[in-house]
Formats: sequence, structure tokens, C-alpha cells
Amino acid sequence: MKKGVLLICTCLLLVFGHAQETSSTEVTTQDSALTIVSDLTAIIKDNSRVSLNWRLSHATVQDFITIERSNNGKDFETVAVLKQTVNSIQQEWQDEAAPRGRNSYRIRFTDSNGEVSYSTVATTLLAGDITFKFYPNPVDNVLIVRTESVLDIQILDNAGRLRISQNKLQGLQTINVSSLEKGIYYLIAFNRTAGTSTQERLLKN
Repeated sequence: MKKGVLLICTCLLLVFGHAQETSSTEVTTQDSALTIVSDLTAIIKDNSRVSLNWRLSHATVQDFITIERSNNGKDFETVAVLKQTVNSIQQEWQDEAAPRGRNSYRIRFTDSNGEVSYSTVATTLLAGDITFKFYPNPVDNVLIVRTESVLDIQILDNAGRLRISQNKLQGLQTINVSSLEKGIYYLIAFNRTAGTSTQERLLKN
């Protein structure tokens, strides 16, 4: 009877010890995965593309790097998937189609064991807003503004003085510029939701 009880206790100890060992291994793997991708930087080049640079904590072979982009800092979408085919710790990729405005980037790393980790987020601000247009330019008396976002518009003269200001424009709107003298002006569009601004030159006939 005592031998039977002793055998059961020994089995339970072995099972418990194995479970602890497995749990410890899983935590260690997860912690190491969190440090695989580091030092992510985003640099704007020629005001048209974004260059991403990052480091891996160790060289990898045949693992995948997924580059994700967000224009609000919350909802990320995949813009590139790169297969690592050589032992290279320093990595680089260029976003040739970066949209205007604020963009956030992060790197998702998936190793050969299926472990997933993320880098820190790097944010850039690319001048201009492709959703905003104004015409004609040069303008006579009425300036047409077309925008998908809500914008505040300011027109400054060549000396930096504010001449015209209109707030919360959206859709197709018109601005009366007949009070402006002939010359060069600067039109500034503020997108307060995105925290961005665009400055364009405006010619008055």
C-alpha cells in the first residue's frame, strides 16, 4: 500500500515539474521575441518617400518581416512583407507611396517557430495633403477649394500678414479674394484633426 502511494506521489511530482519547466520555457521565448526588432527609425527623403531603418537583435535566416502603416496611430495595415534570406542584422525599406500627412510605422516579426513580436512605432509627417485642392491659380476674384477633410484656410500676403481667414471648410467651397491686390500670396490649410498643415503659393491677377 505504501509503495502504491509513494509511486503516485512520484508521478505527480514529475508531471508538476514538467509543467513548470514548460511554462518557464514559454515565458522565456515570449520575452526574447519582444526584443527581436529594435531601433526603428523613419526618415523622409525628398518630401516624397519614407525610409525605414531597424535592427534585429540577432541575424535570422528565412524569417519574415511585415511592415505596417497607420494614418491614425491605431489601425495598422500591411504595406510590405519581406523575407529574410541572408544573415543581416541592419535592415532598410523605403515607402515609395507614402500618403501625405502623418504616418506611423511598425515592424511585425514572425520567426520560424511562429513567434510574433512588434517594434516600437515611428511616426513621420509628410508635407501636403492630396485630399486638398484649390483652383484657379492664378485667381481673379473667386477661389475654389475642394477638400475631403475639415480645413481652416488662411491667406497671407508676401509680408506674412493675414488677409483672409475661413474656418471649417469641407467639400466644394468658394472664397472671395477680390479684396486682394495683384501679387503673390500664401495659402495655408490646417487640418486640425490630423494635426497637419499645407502651405501653397497663390497668385492673384
